[in-house]
Amino acid sequence: MKYAITLLMVCLPSFAYALNQIELISSGERALQESIKYSAPFKKEYFSELEIGDSLSESAVMLLGKDRPNYRVTFQLETSLSVNGEGPHLDLTEWEHCTTQWHSLNIIEDNRVLLPNFDEVNVDCFPEVSDDEIKEAVLAQGGEEWVRIFEGEGWPDGYSPVEISLSTVRIKIEKLISAQWRVVTVINIAIPMGC
Repeated sequence: MKYAITLLMVCLPSFAYALNQIELISSGERALQESIKYSAPFKKEYFSELEIGDSLSESAVMLLGKDRPNYRVTFQLETSLSVNGEGPHLDLTEWEHCTTQWHSLNIIEDNRVLLPNFDEVNVDCFPEVSDDEIKEAVLAQGGEEWVRIFEGEGWPDGYSPVEISLSTVRIKIEKLISAQWRVVTVINIAIPMGC
């Protein structure tokens, strides 16, 4: 009996990790400086950041492993508010957001999934907020100097240093188990804002 248990323990890893690796790679005109890799055993969630100049828009998600057809990939975009200080910027990523629904992606040849051009995804759901609410959030996160920038100090009349832009891309990998989709992992990738 001991030998059977030992044999099972030796063979178990190859059964447990039918999907060995998830890799995000450049595809098309936009680029990642380096591919991003996640290997089995997968964490429930990952938190990564892109380098300035990198883009996931139109990139590919590669599913490397034995039973890739039993997987599906969805993505979600999130925007946040940023206050620009003519170079430096204050990103309110821990405040209000517009978060899209999960969008399904098709697995194509070579078990790749292509992410869309994010500029073509409707992310127009940022909640209505008042100037007072923004000012309060700016004060809490950036202090008085950023409140002065927000209020227009040093800017031409009518100019607003506030913008809403993409702050996070989420990629969810699920596996079909007993006729139910179960989450393998969710990859959260922070996007540099205001650049």
